[in-house]
Amino acid sequence: MQKKDRYKVLLAQKVLFYDRKQDKFLVVKVKNKEGWYYKNMGPWEFPGGGFDEAEILEKSLKREIQEEVGTDIEYKILDIVHVNDYTAPSGHKIVLVHLADYFSGEIVLSEEHDEYEWISPEEIEKSKEYKNWLKFSVLNASKYIEKESALDSWKRCQADFENYKKSQARAQEEFTKFAKMDIISQILPVLDNFEASLAHVPAHSRENKWVEGIVYIKKQLEDIFKNNNIEEIEVKAGDKFDPEVHEAVGGDGKKQKVAKIIQKGYRMNGRILRAVRVEVN
Repeated sequence: MQKKDRYKVLLAQKVLFYDRKQDKFLVVKVKNKEGWYYKNMGPWEFPGGGFDEAEILEKSLKREIQEEVGTDIEYKILDIVHVNDYTAPSGHKIVLVHLADYFSGEIVLSEEHDEYEWISPEEIEKSKEYKNWLKFSVLNASKYIEKESALDSWKRCQADFENYKKSQARAQEEFTKFAKMDIISQILPVLDNFEASLAHVPAHSRENKWVEGIVYIKKQLEDIFKNNNIEEIEVKAGDKFDPEVHEAVGGDGKKQKVAKIIQKGYRMNGRILRAVRVEVN
């Protein structure tokens, strides 16, 4: 095929900026009112343009954004929402319209445009100033944002539900622990009585079967305590009084020491099940 017969196709890119705070899109107005583009594609468009020689998509898009709306804006490219193609005097053009989140920064127009507006999808749809290709781009962008918002809401709901399940599991675990603590607290006096009874058994009677039975039952209770992470709070005479784990019998315990242990104390899973009752001096 001879060179003069080749069909020339040009690729270009436009950016449809979306401000979520305003729920509006950015459009720029073509300055040259006598040009082919203004008369055929409409006075309003999106920032963007063609490629320089051997330029890749990403680099070209970044350059066009800086040239047409300034270097100070903060944004994030999301996706291609429309592909527009038309035949111009320079050849057939295929234009990729990218949707981008606009975050901040001053809009500084190039010499190709003399005006810009932030406008809602409803205003664009109703106005006759905007050509169909621009309206289709905004419509597709709105659908994309709506789907993205619905997906985000679903993800948040799913995350909230997972957090709720974890919270309920923790609450159930805490409830079980407290329920155990309540039951164990009622068993403690039984263990106290066994220990008090054994303390008064004469030496010559310790090998009697009934004494061995009491010792065995006491051992069973101690095993239950051990299996439920219940431990005796260690304290001895001469230790400094600690109001966190000690309960003073006679006196307030301030700046005093433990003189005598009246009743043992216990912890369960690190929590005080019963404080050690002590005499202080």
